[in-house]
Amino acid sequence: MISIIIPVYNIESCKKKFLQAINSIFDQSYQDFEVVIVNDGSTDQSLQILNALAKRDPRIYLINKENGGVESARRFGLKNAHGEYIVHMDQDDLYEKHALQKMISKMEAEEADVVVGNNIRFIFNKKFTFAPGHSPSMKSSKLILHDEFMKDYYHSYFGINDFPVNIWCKMYRRSFIESIPEPPLTGQIIEDLSYNMHVLPYAKKIYVISDILYYYRWGGYTNRHDKTILNTALIGYRLKKRQIKKWNLDDSFTISTAIELLNYLNTYFYYLIIYDNVDKNYFIKEATSVFSISEVQDSIKIVKEYDKFHREHIDAMIEYDFERLYIHEKKTARSNYKKRLLKKFLLKFS
Repeated sequence: MISIIIPVYNIESCKKKFLQAINSIFDQSYQDFEVVIVNDGSTDQSLQILNALAKRDPRIYLINKENGGVESARRFGLKNAHGEYIVHMDQDDLYEKHALQKMISKMEAEEADVVVGNNIRFIFNKKFTFAPGHSPSMKSSKLILHDEFMKDYYHSYFGINDFPVNIWCKMYRRSFIESIPEPPLTGQIIEDLSYNMHVLPYAKKIYVISDILYYYRWGGYTNRHDKTILNTALIGYRLKKRQIKKWNLDDSFTISTAIELLNYLNTYFYYLIIYDNVDKNYFIKEATSVFSISEVQDSIKIVKEYDKFHREHIDAMIEYDFERLYIHEKKTARSNYKKRLLKKFLLKFS
């Protein structure tokens, strides 16, 4: 049996999308599953909606808990699941009709610990899709053994976007999950990345399916302005430094992790301009504070010594030229104005 874990929070306003997600499960060609819905302390009419839904099919297993965020909800669902295999799903996404069948077939045939399916973003409905998000690692189906994964694919968890880091569209063998150390809780939006960053290095076999198995909704409930991005970046940096030390990873992991932190900071300062509309004096004062943080100073030192990655914002950061950084962010904000308007429009009607 497969356990499909779905964390839910305040679905009243997106009830139609949520029911589309549920229907994509019950339309699966593989039918031996349970749907573990974790109501993470919703404050609207979600519980009434979920109770009515649970009467529809005995395979729906509804759990209520105090609000703790999507990460704690997923972990709570995992501890209460009954299936031999585990998959995760966001509350407004869709599975392809044969997704479960394809994943479990490869899981059993290859005796894999984890199966990874390809995904694609969509807006409105499945007819409006973006290009698949992960390439070239997802272009062909293949079996990846532990050493190959650590050498050629694990880099994606340290700032190089190739192999998918998301928790959804992966099937985990339950016995494998229970045999390894439990990943730490981050409390941040990087929980997908953190979970797999801790889990996948223990896998002896990972099977990749290049077929599109999962439709990720652009503008869904996880797509929003993240005001905790600075704290998220710092937590991620510390997690990755510990993993680098634990698995004795080479310098390329350290460099990409440092570059990633500075790119996170670029986004943070960009958000100060477009969302908070701060003036130059405030910007420079905030930048001075942020760049006094030890992890930031560490990453600047690493990137400066590397001296092979030059972008306008990177060069401004490693030179501590905050006025130059301010000018860069203002220029970027002006050039992206039309894109932001279009995104706002699409989010409103998606």
